[in-house]
Amino acid sequence: MKKNVVYLVLSILFSLSAAYADVLIVANKDVPENTLNQQEIREIFLGKRVQWSDNSRIRFATLAIPEIHSMFLEQYVKMSEADWKIFWKRMVFTGRGLPPEIMAAESEMIDFVKKTKGAVGYVSSEGMAKNPEKDAVKIIGVK
Repeated sequence: MKKNVVYLVLSILFSLSAAYADVLIVANKDVPENTLNQQEIREIFLGKRVQWSDNSRIRFATLAIPEIHSMFLEQYVKMSEADWKIFWKRMVFTGRGLPPEIMAAESEMIDFVKKTKGAVGYVSSEGMAKNPEKDAVKIIGVK
């Protein structure tokens, strides 16, 4: 009986993380880049890269959904949630940067990216597939 409960719990946890397994980088249609490498994505979300190749301003946002945000940080920024928070507190305290805007839902992220010139963010592949506005933003390829 205990074995069955353990298997059930593990399969539920695995299915929850699998639902958010793919994190997609999304950008406003006017963003000149179609692909970015992992280092460029890291620099953007750490506020170290502030302009696109056409010199337009980068506006980035993050999600308040812990599962997706953690996967994004792990996959692209190579930071834990704790390190991320410390990094942005230090940036704000020293006056070297403003923290990213935080979106409560994937639909809010897609709407922000769609309406904001130079915007970039991320969503889960599942959230993107479900969103009726998915064609209003472009998915950035990752090199």
